[in-house]
Amino acid sequence: MASKHIPGPMPYTKAHHLLNPLRSLILSPKKLMSRLDVRPNSKVLELGPGPGYFSPEVATAIPEGKLVLVDVQQEMLDMAKERLDKRGIGNVEYRQGDATSLPVESEFVDVGFLVAVLGEVPDRDACLREMHRVLKENGLLSITEFKLGDPHFISKNEMTRMVQSTGFRISARYGGIFHYTINFVKM
Repeated sequence: MASKHIPGPMPYTKAHHLLNPLRSLILSPKKLMSRLDVRPNSKVLELGPGPGYFSPEVATAIPEGKLVLVDVQQEMLDMAKERLDKRGIGNVEYRQGDATSLPVESEFVDVGFLVAVLGEVPDRDACLREMHRVLKENGLLSITEFKLGDPHFISKNEMTRMVQSTGFRISARYGGIFHYTINFVKM
C-alpha cells in the first residue's frame, strides 16, 4: 500500500537543494518569467518562495513594481531576503503568513504565482479563495507543478478543477514531461 503524504511546507533546513542550479534544466527562472504576464510596474505575489529561487528574475522584471513574498516560515523569507539583498534588489516585501489567510490587501496584486506549493497547503480551497481575494479584477494566477520528486504533486486535471471552482478561468497552459504551468484569470 502506498503511503499518503500529509500536506505541509518543506522544512527550511532542507531548502538548500531548492537553489541547485541544475533545477533550471527543468524550469529556469527566465522560462517561468516568460509565462507570467508582468509589466514593469506590476505588483506580484509569490506564495511560498522558499529561499527565493525564482524571486530575483521576477523582481528585476518589475523595476517600478513590487514583489511580495509570503511564506509561512520566517527562515525561508530570511534566506530569500539575503539572496535578493546580495543582488541589490530592493523592490521586495517579505511577509510571514499562512496561505489560507494571506497578509495582503484585497485586490492588490496583478499577478500571483505558486511553484510546487499548493500541494503543501492542507486547505487548498481556502488558499485559492485567498489568491482570488488578493488579485485585482482580471488578475493572473499562475500555478506550476513538478511531477518528479514532489510527494505533493497535483495533476493537471485536479488542479484545473480546483482552481476553476474558486472563480478563475484558464488563460494558458505550458509544460512538458516533468512539469506544467497553468495560468488562470480571475473572473
